[in-house]
Amino acid sequence: MVELVPEKVGPWTFDDLQSLPDESGWRYEIVDGALVVSPGPALRHEVVGELLRRCLREVLPPHVITVGPMAVDLEPTYRLPDLVVVDLDTDDTTKLAAADVHLAIEIVSPSSTTTDRVTKPAEYAAHGLLAYWRVETDPEVSVTAYVLGEGDAVYTEVGTWGEGETLSVAVPFAIDLSVDDLTRGRP
Repeated sequence: MVELVPEKVGPWTFDDLQSLPDESGWRYEIVDGALVVSPGPALRHEVVGELLRRCLREVLPPHVITVGPMAVDLEPTYRLPDLVVVDLDTDDTTKLAAADVHLAIEIVSPSSTTTDRVTKPAEYAAHGLLAYWRVETDPEVSVTAYVLGEGDAVYTEVGTWGEGETLSVAVPFAIDLSVDDLTRGRP
């Protein structure tokens, strides 16, 4: 039997996170120095994520790109948003500085509901990530967008868009996209 998590004394670091096996099918994050292990995403989660990545590629300015999951440094916490939008010329690294992230996107899974709806937005806002999107896939696909106002410690909801609607935001960039485009090929 393969060991899921090696024994560790003391707080987990980003270097410890990097040493964990990629092929395990589990997702690893560090929250306040503690290792958090969750199941890998389901097919529907991945399909919606890939379709969203394609949609963003068509509407984002040419100097930015959507990547992920990729670690964001919120030391002593290291989160792996499903998708992040960063500048193309961001330094080559294995973890992003919070200041490098224009938009963090989480696609809610049954195992991450509270984390994606409550915990991660609070952490992202506390570290100054300008914009956050939460994508729900059950019972249908919807996107809720949030922005961080100047001097604010929590996000303000911009809106929620469901199937048949067009998401339209101005921050971090002017973006219009049809939520229906995230359900093509829906498993």
